[in-house]
Amino acid sequence: MINLTIPGFQLISGYPLWFAPLCLLFGAGVAVLLYYKNTAEDFPRSLVNFLSVLRFLSASLIAFLLLSPMIKTTSRTAELPAVIIGVDNSRSMVLGADSLFQQNQLPLMLSELGKELKGKFEVYSYTFGQQVAESEAGDYQDELSDIASFFSEINARFYNRNVGAVVLVSDGIYNAGKDPLYASRDAAYPVYTINAGDTTVKRDLVIQRVNYNRTAFKGNRFPVEVVVQAREAGGMNTELKVTSEGRDVYSAKLDFTSDNQVRTISFTTEALETGIKKFRIAVDVVDGEVNKANNVREIFIEVKEGKQRIAIVGSAPHPDLAALERAIDNGNNFEADLFYTDNLKTDPSGYNLFILHQVPSLTNAAVSLTTALAGQKVPVLFVLGSQSDIPAFNRLKTGLSLIGQGKSGNEALPVFNKDFTLFVTPEHITSLLATVPPLLSPFAQYQQSNSVNVLAYQGLGSLRSEMPLILFSQIADTRYGIIAGEGLWKWRMHDFQINGNHSAFDEFTGKLLQYISAETDRNRLKLTWRNTYAENEPVEFNALLLNESGEIVNDPEIDLTITGEDDKVYDFLFSAMNEGYYLNAGNLPPGLYRFTATSGSGDTGLRRDGSFTVTAINLEDVNTIANHRLLNAIAAQTGGKSLKPEETGELSALINNREDAKPVIYSRKHFTDLISFIPLLGLIILVLGTEWFLRRFNGSY
Repeated sequence: MINLTIPGFQLISGYPLWFAPLCLLFGAGVAVLLYYKNTAEDFPRSLVNFLSVLRFLSASLIAFLLLSPMIKTTSRTAELPAVIIGVDNSRSMVLGADSLFQQNQLPLMLSELGKELKGKFEVYSYTFGQQVAESEAGDYQDELSDIASFFSEINARFYNRNVGAVVLVSDGIYNAGKDPLYASRDAAYPVYTINAGDTTVKRDLVIQRVNYNRTAFKGNRFPVEVVVQAREAGGMNTELKVTSEGRDVYSAKLDFTSDNQVRTISFTTEALETGIKKFRIAVDVVDGEVNKANNVREIFIEVKEGKQRIAIVGSAPHPDLAALERAIDNGNNFEADLFYTDNLKTDPSGYNLFILHQVPSLTNAAVSLTTALAGQKVPVLFVLGSQSDIPAFNRLKTGLSLIGQGKSGNEALPVFNKDFTLFVTPEHITSLLATVPPLLSPFAQYQQSNSVNVLAYQGLGSLRSEMPLILFSQIADTRYGIIAGEGLWKWRMHDFQINGNHSAFDEFTGKLLQYISAETDRNRLKLTWRNTYAENEPVEFNALLLNESGEIVNDPEIDLTITGEDDKVYDFLFSAMNEGYYLNAGNLPPGLYRFTATSGSGDTGLRRDGSFTVTAINLEDVNTIANHRLLNAIAAQTGGKSLKPEETGELSALINNREDAKPVIYSRKHFTDLISFIPLLGLIILVLGTEWFLRRFNGSY
């Protein structure tokens, strides 16, 4: 193998070294064959010799190129070590006695540190709290503190990079994410912590949490549990007051017998009116208390009309009936009664929805029941199975007909329809549907009307068919749901097997029933939103607009006006997206909001009204005592050091003196084929051209 090293590069080839002299012999042979006949009478001897040399050089170079030689060069680059500065941007950073230092002097000291390290280090600055962002200074307004996310972010961004040190500026208080000590356990860099905040335990009354149900029903009493912690308040007393819309709801005297005591206060109150109701829970401030923000919490409870009644009617005992009944009773919005067709004597008007399990059946067509339901326009969820009377079902005109029913059934898996838009299906429900056992579906040809919306198709083996498994339809003013298969009890058991509870199946059942039982919305402006948002979440809306023919359009503009409790008005305009509309109203302050969406004007204008709440997180107010023990442990675990904020100036010397914080030299090898080396090609052309010119000039060819 040819391997010739010259300072700066290396000439290599895959052929043996002895091939190189053969190239020279080849060039000499070509020169001899061409010029041995030429004598001094033809050309001057000096010219013959020169031409021979030219031919020797060109032939030798061409032969050498046939050996596929390459030039290997090596380049070296130096990567400076990185120093990453992360500043906690949460609100607890400025709740202590050193808040002015945190806001004014510390940023200047960190900026000076960056200047001192530049040249020898690459300096990167980040803030973290609710999220990690590239920034040299924060505003200390984040409502959450996730220190572990900072380590996760820099580990991802600086993977395989030369990290010399990390400077962590924090009070050690975290209320989101993993344990920071655990997150930093595998750090390949030292962490220097700037221990901000105040570790002094001061007198403080804190509403730690409020436990309550998000929904209640009109006329019912609902429980509320308030947990109050008292710090350094032994011998003090205060009063807990609960008010709602100017009405006194509850009050209690609280006495504290020790300096660190937790009191749990439970009470019930009545849901008087429907709508979203705001409750203000406050603990009176005691003498010497500095932090008053955590003495108040506001909660919002949606008061609904009474629970809707659902009648489950089966043709015979079946495990599906028990699964549906339990799923309904576990929810907050419905209550179920179970009947069989041979003992059903109730008036359909007393129920908001009927579930007919294999009814009409082969043994009982239940004509009187289905006729009464159709006459009173009661919504129905049909569950089809092996005992269903399919011809009788087809006569009900629900939007689905099964033609040519066979005696056997199909084992059909649910294949979720991604284009389904009647209601939002959370990811944990779609994940459940992707793993559940198959249902036993009637074998037939499925024909569906244009009014049908399919939630899931039948999956036969690994293939998705066009036959619906779960679908909804609306005939005139009546809504129908159809599950074309029996065996739902297996889905509920499967949910428990993989999740340890029935929550996903029960929620899925509730969503089906909620849609079917909802009053028909004749408004052509359809709006979807959440009833509750956290203050760190964007307030989002989706909208659909139908023309008078019921077709989806998104040309007209849709305006949205949001009004807060303080009568402050926010105006927005929806953006057209795909077939519908979308609006991100951003983050709003905690409170109760009402909104009006409009499209068009005058008599032809459309309007929708609604309300939602934005809840305060308050986690930064619950614990304001700095956790320097955690920061010290992180520094010790990673080989760094903990410093006080006023000692920030010492960091430059500490980092500069580290032996492991050195530049990393990277070598990179480059290979260039000589056959594609343009200068060498130019040389060969020059040599051949010179030889040709001299021969022509002296009268030869």
